Amino acid sequence: MSYQVLARKYRPRGFDDVIGQDHVTTPLRNAIRSGRIPHAILLTGPRGTGKTTLARIFAGCLNAEGGPTDTPDPEDRCGLEIQAGSSVDVQEIDAASRTSVDDVREIIESIRYAAAPGKHRIFIVDEVHMLSTPAFNALLKTLEEPPPESLFIFCTTNPEKLPFTVVSRCQRYDLRRIATAEVAESLGRIAQTEGLHVSEMSLLAVARAGDGSMRDSLTLLDQLIAFGGEKVDDERVAEVLDLIDRSVLLAIVTGCIEGDAAAALVACRHAWESGVDAKRLGGELLGLLRDLVVLRVAPEAGLVEAADAEVDALRKLSGQTQEARLRRMFRALLKEQEDLAWAPDPFSVLEVALVRLAGLPSGDQVEQLLARIGALERRLRGEGSGGAGGGGTPGGGRQSTSSAGSESTPRPRAPEAEAAPPEPPPEPEPEPAQRMAPEVPSSANTATNQDAPASTATSQDAPASDAASQDTPLPLVFDRLRAFAQEANRGLFAALEGGSLLERSDTRVRIQLPSGIAARRLQARVGELAAVCESFFGSAVAVELQTEEAGASAPGGRPASNSEQTPEGRRKRQEALNHPAVNDALDILGAEILEIKPSGDASPDAV
Repeated sequence: MSYQVLARKYRPRGFDDVIGQDHVTTPLRNAIRSGRIPHAILLTGPRGTGKTTLARIFAGCLNAEGGPTDTPDPEDRCGLEIQAGSSVDVQEIDAASRTSVDDVREIIESIRYAAAPGKHRIFIVDEVHMLSTPAFNALLKTLEEPPPESLFIFCTTNPEKLPFTVVSRCQRYDLRRIATAEVAESLGRIAQTEGLHVSEMSLLAVARAGDGSMRDSLTLLDQLIAFGGEKVDDERVAEVLDLIDRSVLLAIVTGCIEGDAAAALVACRHAWESGVDAKRLGGELLGLLRDLVVLRVAPEAGLVEAADAEVDALRKLSGQTQEARLRRMFRALLKEQEDLAWAPDPFSVLEVALVRLAGLPSGDQVEQLLARIGALERRLRGEGSGGAGGGGTPGGGRQSTSSAGSESTPRPRAPEAEAAPPEPPPEPEPEPAQRMAPEVPSSANTATNQDAPASTATSQDAPASDAASQDTPLPLVFDRLRAFAQEANRGLFAALEGGSLLERSDTRVRIQLPSGIAARRLQARVGELAAVCESFFGSAVAVELQTEEAGASAPGGRPASNSEQTPEGRRKRQEALNHPAVNDALDILGAEILEIKPSGDASPDAV
């Protein structure tokens, strides 16, 4: 007798032998038991998952002696004929080679005859999506109302190519990829039956290479037996399947986790010398990092498909760093992986990516850095202890405001400000310093030192009105008001950009805005502004708005526009604010202007 490949020799003969498809075998068995047998069944799913096998098993159960039964005798004559393809009552048709209307007409003529000697007339149409559109149309009527005891079983890997009129006449069952662990377990039983010596790691490697297909996995096992005989070792498996040595992958990832970039590069060079493609190596490293993240989050959930010894090693490795750092490593490598296909030297890109992974800081370091940035923000807003003397006034330091709604992150020269001794306050200037200047404004420092007792008493829990006493200069009060609005209502913080405080009393504040457009936009939100001012000053105040066009000026004769801008800069800024396209976009999108910056390498006065 000629040799029979493992995929055919160990093809399931009954529902109990089918692995990984309980969601399909259970309803089919129940249909047989209850006598509710459909006249058309559609089996879909990836290659090698058991579509045709299930069709033959179902047909054998219906035509078995003493049937229909969901547990037929494996040696039943009708079942053996169906498996061999010689049954008269069960016809298996390859739609890939019989696609025309004439082929469908033969089926329609044949289905008119009763089954003999079986009980059902069954047509198994494999790769049914290959039928032509006229062939499908010719089959519709018979498919909807077939003769008694007749049924169709369609099998396909591309159900989306079937006409909806066909799918709607069938009971559809979607087969899925078989889990790697289930495939490896089944391969182990078959190897034991065949008298083979295959390690657990090799079985898992074969199952992974099969990609959820039992037929593909058995074909690979057949190939390994032909290559190495009855004893299949791990090295031979890696050679035949062209696998990347797992020890090399572990060495690379271990070097990255331990911050040893040199060790990671050496292991990467070993992979390159063995002929491994850079993109493929990057994909394997991504999978290994995914396993480490999963083991760090759910170490006992059984979500990693690997041998027990390898899982233990990965679990130990994942415990050497924080889960947040592992996730950052995964994202960084994924970004580099996307660029490998276009890189002139992919391995160089991968090596530099590994150096970057090894240099990623731990999660604790990032949290400490964020805490320090937060502390600097509070100091610059005058909210921390030391208030005015600690780190400047709100709006005094440089602030970067993004239009995406991210927090404003002041980044003046904070470390130098903390380390250097305080300088004597400069003389007051007639105009306030630039809000966007890189250094603390001189006028703000003057006012701060004048109000040192009151500011020093201000803390995070103190009322906002303490930071805006009656003796505080109006420019400084307005800067503090904007800083307060940044926390309370970010949209108002952006809307007040370029404005100034003209007058302030216990019952009223008067604010000047750079343009009529800005005033109209803020006028629609004057209620919100009044609420913020009430919280800031500690009492209800009426808010009045006016524009530069009205000719008003700030106290002391200072122009109401931003004093930090030159006339040319103010002109260009005003042109940008009044531009029809900008205002149309703001109206259509319902957006706000958060900041206007110089474009490209233009001068600081350019808008």
